Amino acid sequence: MYSKISCYFCSYEESDMSRITKEQYEIALERIEELLPLVTDETPANDRNAIELTMMSDIVIGYEKEHYPKFRPWTTKN
Repeated sequence: MYSKISCYFCSYEESDMSRITKEQYEIALERIEELLPLVTDETPANDRNAIELTMMSDIVIGYEKEHYPKFRPWTTKN
């Protein structure tokens, strides 16, 4: 069964990630930890847990892109 968080986020698009709170982000991280042992390389893509894991991962990635942009302390010269 889908968790409440996945139902809450099911309509979110990447552009909506700025509306995700830190608490929601942390809940998504916790849910990923719960789902990881349930999803393997052999798990079908249409499996409930695989779908929810993908959704939670997308939420975490989107939040991190918005709130933790890549830091490049130096550039290399060729």
